[in-house]
Amino acid sequence: MSQTAHFAAHIELATGLFRDLLSSERRAARALYTAFYRELWISAATDVGATVSELSDGTLEIGLGTGRVRVRNTHCSIDGREVIDRSRNKALVCRMLTKAGLPVPAHKVFSLATLGAAQGFLAAAQSPCVVKPARDTGAGQGVTTGVRMPVDLQRAAVAAAAAGARGGRKGRSGALASRLVGMLRSLSTVPLLVEHQVSGANYRLLYLDGMLLDAIRRDPPTVTGDGRSSVKALIDRVNSERLRSGGLHGQRLITRDLDLARTLAAQGLHETTVPAAGLVVRLKTTINENSPDRNHPARHELCEEIIEDGRRAAALVGARLAGVDILTLDPSVPLAKSGGCLLEVNTTPGLAMHHHSHPGQVAPAIALLRQLATRS
Repeated sequence: MSQTAHFAAHIELATGLFRDLLSSERRAARALYTAFYRELWISAATDVGATVSELSDGTLEIGLGTGRVRVRNTHCSIDGREVIDRSRNKALVCRMLTKAGLPVPAHKVFSLATLGAAQGFLAAAQSPCVVKPARDTGAGQGVTTGVRMPVDLQRAAVAAAAAGARGGRKGRSGALASRLVGMLRSLSTVPLLVEHQVSGANYRLLYLDGMLLDAIRRDPPTVTGDGRSSVKALIDRVNSERLRSGGLHGQRLITRDLDLARTLAAQGLHETTVPAAGLVVRLKTTINENSPDRNHPARHELCEEIIEDGRRAAALVGARLAGVDILTLDPSVPLAKSGGCLLEVNTTPGLAMHHHSHPGQVAPAIALLRQLATRS
């Protein structure tokens, strides 16, 4: 790892950590996120006639006949720690899916200490790549798309390593000072992934015990120009509206990261640009920070082979509840034919994205509890 990358990674980690701690907007967003899911689970339990009790740490225990399940935010106790840890290891999941003959992006595991290996992969790819943490993160944290040049790779690797360090075990508990020291020491060895960027729309398939509960297409976040406001001002407006709505207009704030900068640059834009009135500006290539109206019911779009691939992926990880992410240009044909791939298997899948208000909306928490109730 070059001294430049080493220094940049330390700065990225420290500034990101303190930004998360000190930003009033981010604190408010986290509180709203927790409140949203608390209400979601309580409402779903009421709908299915289940009992609810709140434990001291805020976890909800839902009684379903003779059985019980504990939920907190997106976590559901039907899957144990071992399954969740396995799914958070993206490199391991890629190996498992590949061994089973399921399509995943061509990829390579590396770290800041072995950046040269990733540079070789990038040079051989001759097409855009994605860089992301290889484990312990979700929701698009530390993910950069459209990586083409060595300088882009280094910047993306720095961002991914910082996100991976914050999400790892050394970043989760203990006093702030000791956490920071532990994260800084781990930076050079945080596992990262560089992979071919696969073209296509992003689909989330939600499974319970192998049964498809819902499928949605997730489009990237956008803003629409008004001829007066800069991209930055438009983003600030969106974030303010999300906070005011209590998360109903979006669970996550739009963050200013490399993927934002690179996606804007690909359109000849930057944050200070004032888009023309009516111009739709794509903010990111990653989809995690989109608004509810950018999610669309998609079960009718998917061929049975894709649904079966998703089911197999969830089963291989050992997950009862799983959100499987798929990229494809044509969901009506098998992934092998379209050149699509399985991207990730999530064992703490977000449910808010399924509440998009489009015709065909499914209430996944209710569907989940109903299915569990029939098996208790």
